[in-house]
Amino acid sequence: MIPFDRRTGEIWLDGTHVPWAQARLHVLSHGLHYASSVFEGVRVYGGAPFLLREHVARLRASARLLDFDLEHDDDVLHAATLDVVARAGIRDGYVRMNAWRGSEVIQTAALHTSVHTSVAAWEIPAGYYAAADALDQGIALRTAEYRRPSPQFAPVKSKAAGNYMIGTVSKNQALRAGYDDALLLDDAGMIAEATGAHLFFTRAGVLHTPTTRCTIDGITRTQILELARRANIPCTVEDLSPDFVREADGAFVCGTACEVLPVSRIDDHTYEPRRNDLVRRMVTGYRALTTAGEAARAWGR
Repeated sequence: MIPFDRRTGEIWLDGTHVPWAQARLHVLSHGLHYASSVFEGVRVYGGAPFLLREHVARLRASARLLDFDLEHDDDVLHAATLDVVARAGIRDGYVRMNAWRGSEVIQTAALHTSVHTSVAAWEIPAGYYAAADALDQGIALRTAEYRRPSPQFAPVKSKAAGNYMIGTVSKNQALRAGYDDALLLDDAGMIAEATGAHLFFTRAGVLHTPTTRCTIDGITRTQILELARRANIPCTVEDLSPDFVREADGAFVCGTACEVLPVSRIDDHTYEPRRNDLVRRMVTGYRALTTAGEAARAWGR
């Protein structure tokens, strides 16, 4: 895969389209040193960014949780994203929006720094998140060493770059051990999420998913909950102990990047994704949603 700093095209940066290679920040930017940076990922299906307004709204909410405001309003960011995707001619791809504090000061306090925003998009290559056969074979998760912090200890509801440090370390360790991703527990030892996706379990025809007490509120997770409601599939949102891994008869992860992927193994416990009708219904239901019209994508909103 071509390194991201060596690609061609244009990136929207602070209100202007600039050549890809010139979309840079200074090494003494506050966002780099103190993690005062937030981001969003948006999937593009058939040339249209999926649930874009929800992602823009969460980007703004994330920034406010880190005590700064975006320099552009939601309509500007929405239009900029559509423009970036159209200019690149992307049919099926991924958008990355970022906002971060600038380089006016390098110290913890940052009341008077500038705020920068960027929007970039690219085609998604095969195997970007998981192996090509992951939909059939499922992915394997390993319980991580580190846990998601309590909301009393960190701004866990912000999709902040700093909150993903735990995920990077945990996923690297999982990959080295032969797994595809890591399962993260929360501060109380309950199941929280994967490193970049939310978790659902199935048991006797019922969906079970952890609360989002220590995680961001997933946009894809919300769509899955709505899919289940519309299909009259019972779903419980509750604290799930690690023992529930063995009590469940199936599992899947969901997120913007991974969409909906079956889980075949968590640590030494295995599932049979191809025999789990409920998991398959969620996979096909979400896929149908992403290929439907814009009105259907937002559940009639």
